[in-house]
Amino acid sequence: MTELKNLVGKQERVVSISSQATVRDAAKAMAEANVGAAAIMEGTKLVGLFTERDVLKRVLLRNLDVDDVRVEDVMTRELICAEVGHNTSDARFLMQRHHIRHLPVLDATGQLVGVLSIRDLVHDEVREMRDYIAMHEG
Repeated sequence: MTELKNLVGKQERVVSISSQATVRDAAKAMAEANVGAAAIMEGTKLVGLFTERDVLKRVLLRNLDVDDVRVEDVMTRELICAEVGHNTSDARFLMQRHHIRHLPVLDATGQLVGVLSIRDLVHDEVREMRDYIAMHEG
């Protein structure tokens, strides 16, 4: 089972944005990086997560203007986070239990190391299966 510190180290697409960004700017940054969530930072502190779901439920369904609304007004503030010492099974459990698709991963000091998506976990699981099959082919 992969430890999260090894999985987040492989990420190339962590997007962090200011809480003062407009929803349009945040959505653009996420689309350009091809990610479904952005970390909202105040300095080095993680203060929220802004996801595609936030755009749908908190902006579009309320008919809010993406050019007027700031991310801080619609981001997810109640974060479920994992620690770098956790493994992929721990991460999967947290994501299933809390019905989330993105999981911030923090180091021992509480600093953001990366944001895992359910896709990252699926890719890792497929890699583990391939390795297992290759090892047991005979």
